[in-house]
Amino acid sequence: MLKVSVMILVMILALAAPFSVVPVARAEEAGSPFRVFVYDVPEGIDQACEQAGTVTEETYTTYVYSENGTPGRAMKATLYVYTPYGYDPSREYNVLYLMHGRKESEGYWFSMKEYAPGGESHWKALQMFTVNMLDNMIAAGTCDDVIVVTPTYYNNYSATGDMKRFAYEMKNDIIPMVEAKYATYARGDVSPENLIATRDHRAYAGLSVGSQLGFEAIWDGCLDYISWIGNFSGFVCPSESADIEAVAQKLVDKKNSDFAAYDINYWYNGTGTYDSARPDQTKGYGIILEKGADFLQEGEDLAAGDNCILVDKPGKKHSYDSWIVDLYNVLSVFFTQ
Repeated sequence: MLKVSVMILVMILALAAPFSVVPVARAEEAGSPFRVFVYDVPEGIDQACEQAGTVTEETYTTYVYSENGTPGRAMKATLYVYTPYGYDPSREYNVLYLMHGRKESEGYWFSMKEYAPGGESHWKALQMFTVNMLDNMIAAGTCDDVIVVTPTYYNNYSATGDMKRFAYEMKNDIIPMVEAKYATYARGDVSPENLIATRDHRAYAGLSVGSQLGFEAIWDGCLDYISWIGNFSGFVCPSESADIEAVAQKLVDKKNSDFAAYDINYWYNGTGTYDSARPDQTKGYGIILEKGADFLQEGEDLAAGDNCILVDKPGKKHSYDSWIVDLYNVLSVFFTQ
């Protein structure tokens, strides 16, 4: 009788749990059901590592771009570059371009600028450990040495109100500046032809609005330069959420037309069962997966052709403790083939 009662209680709790499009049953007790991906970062990964990388502030010139990409007024802009411990200018490194969210800045991920000690947003950085995690993942061999770049989308967005124009800044200004100066697979040749040829060594990931940007500017305009994409807690702008199917179809059509020659090596989607952006993101992911079946295959086995996933983390909200797990997950799979 006791066993029956316990089984009934478990069934009631399961029915009451938040819906997820990936397996989450007993996840808190049993851990992630995935082979590669996790629901929480490993214990201790937030601690300082003896093999510490370096974060450098860089400035560059960008422009107020017109809708068709014509450069207008020049602007000075800032971004941050993480180079791993033992960075060697004679080597070739993969590059991840990592974007912040709404009302944050290029300093967010690395606790720089206003997030540094004495800054007005330093209180947000007190629980953040991005650099330590990068150092520890590389030291443990969880991911290869990688350069991580944190720009901002606010330069053109503040001037024009159009997020799509970030694609021009990314391709014309950010990537060329970074990869002319740092040791990447481009080897200093930042001509469009060479940046296209080296796209397998370049990734983009972003959180919240930075995730929306991943669709509106990266998927829509940069797939010839970027082959790995991570979307953390965001699909499209709220004004478009009523017509997610149309937006998803437009993205699939864009891939099948302008970028038909460019494979998506891996497309990672991360959300949480209590994330405010979850409904739009899970719906959009499902539609794109269905309509893009000719170029997408869900799973974790890249050798078998898998190139996309949705990781729905139990109990996670629209917050850093969810996004840092997503960053851990993308670094565990990006650049692995």
